[in-house]
Amino acid sequence: MNSGNASGTREPATVVADDGDCLLMVDMGGTPGSVRVARRSCADFLARATSDGGQPMGSEATTDILLVVGELVANACRHAPGPCRLTVALSDHGADVAVRDTGRGMLRLVGGTGAGYGLLIVARLTEGIHVLPLDDGKVVRATVPLPGPRPTNGVYIAPPVAPRE
Repeated sequence: MNSGNASGTREPATVVADDGDCLLMVDMGGTPGSVRVARRSCADFLARATSDGGQPMGSEATTDILLVVGELVANACRHAPGPCRLTVALSDHGADVAVRDTGRGMLRLVGGTGAGYGLLIVARLTEGIHVLPLDDGKVVRATVPLPGPRPTNGVYIAPPVAPRE
């Protein structure tokens, strides 16, 4: 799937919906057009998805998921060089949104320049933000609960895992 970005160029992406349309993976180039590709791909995916009872997903849940997708992909594009991958997995509990990027920096909730408020919104809409450091980047993950009250959790950063002896 391709989508134009603000500069008029095309954003290459690979979109995979699998497991009875319960899993979406989108590989993107990490350019500003990646945010648009991610949101459009996820919106199409959610439009086909249904809840456990076979009912269409509610508009509030869809709005929350798309906001989380947009914020996490935008952060990856802004702070990490190179490609990124969006994964959205639906379950009875919620929508697990994960973005893998090549950046090694950790998240800051609010920056000195007024940036960073998107992560505060993500933390409020989800069960918290989890960061898994990797050798070649990191995965930032947040789960949007379906349906129910919004949790008030913040950010949880997973410590590096030491090998067992």
